[in-house]
Amino acid sequence: MSTEEEPRQDAEGEETPDVDANYQAPPQKTIEEIMATDQEDESLRKYKEALLGAAQAEKIIVDANDSRKVIVKKLALCVTGRDDMELDLTGDISKLKKQTFTIKEGVQYRIRIDFIVQREIVHGLKYVQKTLRMGVP
Repeated sequence: MSTEEEPRQDAEGEETPDVDANYQAPPQKTIEEIMATDQEDESLRKYKEALLGAAQAEKIIVDANDSRKVIVKKLALCVTGRDDMELDLTGDISKLKKQTFTIKEGVQYRIRIDFIVQREIVHGLKYVQKTLRMGVP
């Protein structure tokens, strides 16, 4: 008997990821609150400074007109021995629906996502991929 659960399907027959109903996200804290805790621990303070860099003094804002915390710039399909196939996500999104990647069966590939985080630390960033084979998920 397998201990793995089978993926659930929604009304359209698409798979939905399993969600642990008992999971509770940690309370959200600002960068200032994170930097203020454990000030007496020298090594932890240096570690936080190395991770957050200049963000400890002020919030980093890349695009003031964009209220999102995460701005996704590019999505790339990386296959060994080939040039990376990239989708620029900063332009007109409606044009992207016409662009597809064809992946041969058995080929190993990686997905690279170029993104920027602004304003605050992001908790629980998640990537969901939907793959179709001849129109069938």
